[in-house]
Amino acid sequence: MWWPRKTRVPGARSTWLESVDLLFDEMDEAGISLGVAMGRPASGGDLGGVSNTAIVEVVESWPDRFVGFLGVDLEQIDTSLAEVRDLAGHDGIKGISIEPGSAKVPRDSDDDSLIPIYETCISLGLPVSISLSGLLSALAGHHITWSSPVSIQRVAMRYPDLKIVVSHAAWPYAEEMVVIAMICDNIYVSPDLYASTRNMPCRQTYVDAANLCLGARTLFGSAYPTRAHADAVRDFMTMGWEPALVDRILYDNAADLLGL
Repeated sequence: MWWPRKTRVPGARSTWLESVDLLFDEMDEAGISLGVAMGRPASGGDLGGVSNTAIVEVVESWPDRFVGFLGVDLEQIDTSLAEVRDLAGHDGIKGISIEPGSAKVPRDSDDDSLIPIYETCISLGLPVSISLSGLLSALAGHHITWSSPVSIQRVAMRYPDLKIVVSHAAWPYAEEMVVIAMICDNIYVSPDLYASTRNMPCRQTYVDAANLCLGARTLFGSAYPTRAHADAVRDFMTMGWEPALVDRILYDNAADLLGL
């Protein structure tokens, strides 16, 4: 995997051993009560995929440990959205996920082809997770400019009632991302490993923005399986968050957003 080879930071042991029981032990050790299972029907490069039926199986098998976001295959949006509509009523489904900058054919977040996805989110009353990072784009075989968040501002302004979670927080475009989130009240940032990994470039930008004005719209993420849960929580706690914001970022903000 790219991550441990480049950073010398190992991933989660439960992933290497493919053990769900060990995953739950790791979550318990880190004090993580609930995880988010993200759908990924198709993506570029070697990023792999997770089907929506698998997401539904996960949240129904372990409803006290996971909620799920259904993914949309951007190479066959109409068919994929039909599946999403069929599955969205299952207990534990809390949102819809897309990865425009790391799709097989990358596109900006405000590409016209994505309009039906945003309209479906609004009609279903579900937030959308837009996964953006230079690392994802690069691993998909694209240049990192596909991870720029500038087009997300246009989406947020066009659909003010749509709740948007920017997963990976458009790293390394941290400054652009937090400024856009300051402007648009319907944008949430989830820097995950980019604000829960010691010495990670750009991490301080996300922390400073949360401490200044984004404390209610910043969400913790472990980026499992890239990082072990305990390591992510440990590093997160050293980043310099205002103490009053820690519980909100770790849980309360997401609980409010997802109706938990």
